[in-house]
Amino acid sequence: MSLAFDIVLGLALLLLGGLVVAGPRLFLSIVVFTVFGLLMAVVWAHLGAPDLALAEAAIGAGLTGAMLMLCYRRLVALRPARAREPGVRTTRFAVPVALGCAGLALALMLALASVPVPEDTAGARALAANVDGPLGNPVTAVLLQFRGYDTLLEMLVLLVAWLGAAMVARVGRPGPLQPPGPSPLLDALLAAVVPAALLVGGYLLHVGGKAPGGAFQAGAVLAAAGVLLALAGRLQPRPRPGVTQVVLLVLGVVVFTAVGLLPLAQGGPVLRIAGLGAVYLVEGAMMLSIAMTLVLLFLGAAGLGRRR
Repeated sequence: MSLAFDIVLGLALLLLGGLVVAGPRLFLSIVVFTVFGLLMAVVWAHLGAPDLALAEAAIGAGLTGAMLMLCYRRLVALRPARAREPGVRTTRFAVPVALGCAGLALALMLALASVPVPEDTAGARALAANVDGPLGNPVTAVLLQFRGYDTLLEMLVLLVAWLGAAMVARVGRPGPLQPPGPSPLLDALLAAVVPAALLVGGYLLHVGGKAPGGAFQAGAVLAAAGVLLALAGRLQPRPRPGVTQVVLLVLGVVVFTAVGLLPLAQGGPVLRIAGLGAVYLVEGAMMLSIAMTLVLLFLGAAGLGRRR
């Protein structure tokens, strides 16, 4: 039963991936991409990686799919004919390239199958080193204690992405999102979903030190609440960010760097986040920065403002 389920998942991923790349219409490719992300989350959960499953569902499928939908809407507004064009143009090189990629994938599979499994791996060393540590979640321990440099660079990548979006927004873009009209149903939905998202985000942040969760998953949930407020017209893009928004954007990088440099005073390694309190401080700052950055990237704007 498990083997049949794995085969079905693998074939479904290949089929959806093919539709994403070679879909007949751009809108269909975007919808299938969202479904592909959700199926990838199922695959990660099936493989016993709930942290990756949460991140894939929240960021890979949810927010990225919403961003692509918004981009498609703007493309329709700017170039209606381009949005209706077929997603793929036929070429005589398609079949040879596909056969070459399939052959390369098969060669890699055969090569990996013949490689002996190493007895001493980095994962085993990380688990052994985390036995006496303050974190019960090995993923969070690796991200903050053993590979903090990579995590800091990920935060810098988000910050640079927002800078790029802000510069592009100044060149010219369609007008702000048109808010929907007054709707009791929409107001009730916001009143229920937004507080629930705040609670879920706080819970994921709190539990991330001991179980699946953490700053990235919590930030994605908070960003989803911000996206919902933007789609409902409660938030509007602005050409410049406010002071509070700038602080939130750089908070994760600044706090992570500051806390990571503290061990130098005691002769310890750089970016080694020691202590549960320091972990929650860094992850809380990262959560706020991730949420603010993702909302701004979704809107393609430099800042946010309330609807007047």
